[in-house]
Amino acid sequence: MRPRRRRGFTLVEVLLAMAIFTLGIAALMGMFQFGGGMESEARAYAELAPAMEAVVAEVKAQAWRLDASGSIAGLREYKGVEVPGAPGYRYDLQADPDGDAPLRRAVLVFYRSAADKPVARVEFLLPRQVPALRRLRGEG
Repeated sequence: MRPRRRRGFTLVEVLLAMAIFTLGIAALMGMFQFGGGMESEARAYAELAPAMEAVVAEVKAQAWRLDASGSIAGLREYKGVEVPGAPGYRYDLQADPDGDAPLRRAVLVFYRSAADKPVARVEFLLPRQVPALRRLRGEG
């Protein structure tokens, strides 16, 4: 009688192959989730990019309030201001409280639904000055 040859895989080999396959799939799923987050961040930057420079220029020109004599009275509050040209986005201005310093470090925080979940940030120096045209017009 001929000896029977065993064909196929043992249970240990099958379990080992399944474990390796599961680890590979889990790693791929993690990469998809990470890539999706990066894609949404890139989309937000692409939507905001055309408007960011204009918003920074507007804030620099309009950030300081003037009193009746035309002197700088303080910094305006920017909370939840809509971003022109980027529907659905809002921004807040955060500036260092440096008193009468000629330059302040400022940050514009852009977000969609909640300010505690920013999608973009722009840091810049905010000079303590008001454009002459604004003073001439008597804008406060």
